[in-house]
Amino acid sequence: MNVFFIRESAKKTMVFSIFGKCVKVELVLLKLNSDSCFMLLLLKFEMVYRMRNIHIGGFVFIIFIIVSCGRSEKFPDYVTAHVDIDNVEFTESTDYFFSGQYSGREQESKYFPVLDSLLALKQMYLHKNEGFDMGLFREMWTRFKGRTENIRFNENAAKKWFEVTGFLFELSGNAVQAEELERISRTHFSYLAPDTRNPMILPYVFTREVDHIHVNLFLPAEIGYTHSLGGGVKIRQETDFPGSGKVRLIFSMETKQYIELYVRIPTWAESASVTVKGVKYVAPPGNYCKIAKKWKEGDEVEIEFPPENMPDYLKL
Repeated sequence: MNVFFIRESAKKTMVFSIFGKCVKVELVLLKLNSDSCFMLLLLKFEMVYRMRNIHIGGFVFIIFIIVSCGRSEKFPDYVTAHVDIDNVEFTESTDYFFSGQYSGREQESKYFPVLDSLLALKQMYLHKNEGFDMGLFREMWTRFKGRTENIRFNENAAKKWFEVTGFLFELSGNAVQAEELERISRTHFSYLAPDTRNPMILPYVFTREVDHIHVNLFLPAEIGYTHSLGGGVKIRQETDFPGSGKVRLIFSMETKQYIELYVRIPTWAESASVTVKGVKYVAPPGNYCKIAKKWKEGDEVEIEFPPENMPDYLKL
């Protein structure tokens, strides 16, 4: 069964009188989930008999198929979104993760204007400027990543690259961008003080869209939020990654609730295992492993990656 999350996008109310009756009409335009080209027109009407004070109400649903969805494609909705800093925290020191010293080449400033162009495209998206081009943004990001994997960024450039990568990840939900966030954090943030790097990294350890939770960065942290049906949810991640390839997720729930959990499987983790109560879930490397179920207090997810396959930047 497909579940659509409905958002109200426009509402118009009209009140008029017919044959001594007061008629109230509400036109509500609702948009279904972000990838859909369907619009739902909700016509709500109320008739109130003035004399008898009788209330009659009803709903009429009309579904329109919109042939052209150009604006939706031009400004795609977020697949997943970074978490507010107040709703996530590190549960122990993460200094060990940033202790490596990157040995890449010296920075080459000729590449850095591209970062400013990517940030400009981000602002165009946020302001719904018609000049925004998602395809161009993705292409520029991919080219920049390929050309700078062995470049050592200065602090300013590293922050910009992290920002545009995080933004593209939120729009795409692609594990490739999430893995790049990990690489940037590990290789370029080792010289940053915790009070500088933590506010940047924490919102991307977990990301969320309603009750869909993505686990992107393997660091000891905990997310807390209110489920869409009510009740608090906490998910704690325990790990010493990349010291080992073991990660554990522990659920703390007020009531049993349905949540879709997405665990990132790194591109190098050919034999990764994701297990819940003896049941193994699989996904190809470079993708997310989806676990959709009702979770309850104390449920755990056991994740294990082959440490011998880790890339050099995780072995530093």
